[in-house]
Amino acid sequence: MSSEIDIRMALRAYQKIIELGEKRGNKHHFKGINAYSDLDGYNVDLTDDKVTLSINFHSKYNLEYKSVLDKDEFMEKLQKIDKYKK
Repeated sequence: MSSEIDIRMALRAYQKIIELGEKRGNKHHFKGINAYSDLDGYNVDLTDDKVTLSINFHSKYNLEYKSVLDKDEFMEKLQKIDKYKK
C-alpha cells in the first residue's frame, strides 16, 4: 500500500467511468480503465491491462502492479478521467 494514492480522486474517476463508460458484462470501460463494484458497493476495482486498484470499506486499498511506470501511467489515466468534462 502506498500513501501517494488519492482515494477520493480514484472514487470520483470510478463514478465517471460508471456514468460515461461502455458497459461490458458486469464492468464499465472508459478511456482505458475498467470499473467494477460488488453488489453492496463497498468494494470497488479499477483496472487496466497492467494495474489493479482495489478500494475497500473505510478507504483501505490494495494497488497491484509490476513496474512503477505501469503504476504511474495508470494513475495518470485516473487523473485525466477525474478531470474529464462531460
